[in-house]
Amino acid sequence: MAPSQQHDTDFYRWTQDQAALLRALPRSSNLLDIDNIAEEIEDMGRAEIKEISSLLRQTLVHLVKIACDPEAPSVAHWVGEASGLQGDAVLAYSPGLRQRLDLPKIWSVAKRNATDSLAEYGVVVPPLPEECPLTLDQLLDANFSPREAAAEVSACTHSDDTDQGQGHRR
Repeated sequence: MAPSQQHDTDFYRWTQDQAALLRALPRSSNLLDIDNIAEEIEDMGRAEIKEISSLLRQTLVHLVKIACDPEAPSVAHWVGEASGLQGDAVLAYSPGLRQRLDLPKIWSVAKRNATDSLAEYGVVVPPLPEECPLTLDQLLDANFSPREAAAEVSACTHSDDTDQGQGHRR
């Protein structure tokens, strides 16, 4: 694939390839600041990883809220937010990012964020699974349904007290 095509279809991989090509240039007569230019290009690729990770984390936070407090007045807002954030992740995603996205870490932070947020309203979140109940493919599916995804999260919650599992306010 030509570099210009790769730039359009897999920006992350393009940044890594271009940085490597810059570093391979001879330096004796070259006035370019190759190391810093290469680092800046790599940073652009890393920024994509952070962007998609953040969008997925925020999506998961909303899904946990929906799953754990399904009667909250904010559910419609959370559904809309999850849908929009997930859509932004789909649009920003490129294939070279797949192996760079740390879904276990994203899930762990999302669980904590959602738990902290719901606690402010007196909602006790039941224990959530260690592993994200959704795969990266599910989270990046163009036909993603926040309500269906939240149902999958809800199905994976563990609780000794069924009231807690329903997210009822105390």
